[in-house]
Amino acid sequence: MCGIVGILSLNGAAVDPAVLQRMNDRQAHRGPDGEGYLFGWIEDGRPAQAFLRHTAAWDGRAAVRVALGHRRLAILDLSERGIQPMAAGAGGGGVWIVFNGEIYNHRELRSEFERGGSAFTTRTDTEVLLNAYLRWGEDCLARIQGMFAFAIWDGHRGRLFCARDRLGIKPFYYAQPTGHFLFASEIKTLLAFPTLSAVADDEALLDYLVHGNCDYGERTVFRGVKALPAAHALSVDLASGRVAVRPYWQLMPSASRNGASDAAHLERLDALLLDTTRTHLISDVRAGSCLSGGLDSSTVVSLIGKIWRDQPEAATAVGDSFFTFTSCWEYPELDERDYALAAARAMGATPHLVFPTPEDFWDVFERMAWHQDMPFFSLSFYAQWCVMRAAHQAGVKVLLDGQGGDEVFGGYAKFRYAYLMSLFRSGRWWRMMREVGAMVRQGDGYVLDVRGGYRYLPGSLRRLLGVDSLLRGVLRTDWSRAVSAESTPATRWWRYASNARTAESGWTMMQRIQVDDLMVDTLPQLLRMEDRSSMAFSLEARVPLLDHPLVEYGVGLPDRLKVRDGWSKYAIRQVMRGVMPEAVRLRTTKLGFAAPDRRWLAHELRPQVSDLIAGELRCARYVDPVPLRRWYDSSRARGASTEAYLGLFRVLALEMWMRAFGIT
Repeated sequence: MCGIVGILSLNGAAVDPAVLQRMNDRQAHRGPDGEGYLFGWIEDGRPAQAFLRHTAAWDGRAAVRVALGHRRLAILDLSERGIQPMAAGAGGGGVWIVFNGEIYNHRELRSEFERGGSAFTTRTDTEVLLNAYLRWGEDCLARIQGMFAFAIWDGHRGRLFCARDRLGIKPFYYAQPTGHFLFASEIKTLLAFPTLSAVADDEALLDYLVHGNCDYGERTVFRGVKALPAAHALSVDLASGRVAVRPYWQLMPSASRNGASDAAHLERLDALLLDTTRTHLISDVRAGSCLSGGLDSSTVVSLIGKIWRDQPEAATAVGDSFFTFTSCWEYPELDERDYALAAARAMGATPHLVFPTPEDFWDVFERMAWHQDMPFFSLSFYAQWCVMRAAHQAGVKVLLDGQGGDEVFGGYAKFRYAYLMSLFRSGRWWRMMREVGAMVRQGDGYVLDVRGGYRYLPGSLRRLLGVDSLLRGVLRTDWSRAVSAESTPATRWWRYASNARTAESGWTMMQRIQVDDLMVDTLPQLLRMEDRSSMAFSLEARVPLLDHPLVEYGVGLPDRLKVRDGWSKYAIRQVMRGVMPEAVRLRTTKLGFAAPDRRWLAHELRPQVSDLIAGELRCARYVDPVPLRRWYDSSRARGASTEAYLGLFRVLALEMWMRAFGIT
């Protein structure tokens, strides 16, 4: 994992090397192991270029039209040969790459290229990716498997080619200030360009305040800055200045179409899980794993442990001690350490327990806001921050975790709602009642808890239940009128409920919601926050449950292998039988990386919050401080809900973000 940055001059003006250096320095935390730069220009009608280790070495021999920068976090081939930007062939040949991520099938591709006569000078996946482009052009995207964001400057064509991985695990942002095209791994990097100012997008911030989400497609919370969406490619023609964005992949559930038996599905799923875990363990530096104690992270840890025990040659990155990292709370209703310790000890791992504190959170709140680039919505991301910090301090450089398991295998309550709705619509009422009964017997009250499922209710019912009461009371009148009555996830859920199977896809209602969660609603924000939290401490976060062949297969599994006999994620529970401790495999409680938002905001952090909102607020553009203070002063006595306190947290996070980026 690294940081990439680039400037293309589209108006003929020379790129200032000092500007590129300043931009790359903004993301130095993404790559402390080295930096490199490419300056390109046209000389006598042909591409010319120069590679430098620092922009100060540039001699000004030509007017630079293309400038690429890179910050390296060395993971594969730790030698100097892995420095980027990397050239194709001796002298560059006019084709150069900056790349952030991992290509998990790089060994297979390298072997294929070598059989065809290609020679390699490094052991990096970067060189393999560059050769894939030389061999197949932009069609190389269909052949590579992994997490990636890259830019290839093809001087022969005068064209920049960029792409982001299928699930959007790696970030890619771009902007087009007058006469230029800019790209980078982080938004703050782009904002170091002289004519690109940090200006808030009001509509995006209102959506954040109401829905808690900043990541929808290409939109960001900064005006003039766009995200390249997952599974999209982008090209820039230097001569014409034309920028084109196109999708190159669409998530299509695959397993349900092959007519296999349940046993065959489970056998195939088991093989895919082991394969993706093995490839995600390829590293020349030490690897460990996050471990919350939930089913997803415990699955990853259990699979790593199985490979570490049975195929040690495939788990050399783990070392002699397999480190796991768990966030713990001193509140029994939120703490999962017993499950995490059970999973870790069953695999012979060395557990590291991390204890977040309210004082430390307040100390790092603004720093977190700066690293995240956009506001975040819960203290759970502070817990994630603490885990990443602990892994860094323990000498781990690659950290696997279970991100995506809920979306791929049907872990959220919404998927159980969808399954029950599908059974009802298809007339399988007895089966529906049997499932409801099984859920209740297992203590799954969430599936019948209207307030717990508030996100999936129409806006009128949300207002009746009072779950939006804080934000409706403190948003300034002009903004309050602009907010849609229906929440984004609720609108989609009810649309799917009224159209359980669509003629154009043949997907079930559950699969439709899964695809939406993975590509639009839930996962993009979680991946962005994990990337920033890990890179703040120069860590590479890997998410094996989001390997795209596994995602296609998992989403495509029949609904009955996701929700069955009252169990969520039924297929995973079956596959992990005998691999994971039974206490973890058969747990029915789901906390979802819970955090004490209500408790800390109501009690432990009350002095800090009171002082903050009593002063001058930058977010007063959106939020009226007077009713906000009035609500907070009375909230504890009134027993305000967790949802209301989460609304307060979003206001506080917005304020810290505006301060971190100097926005008024």
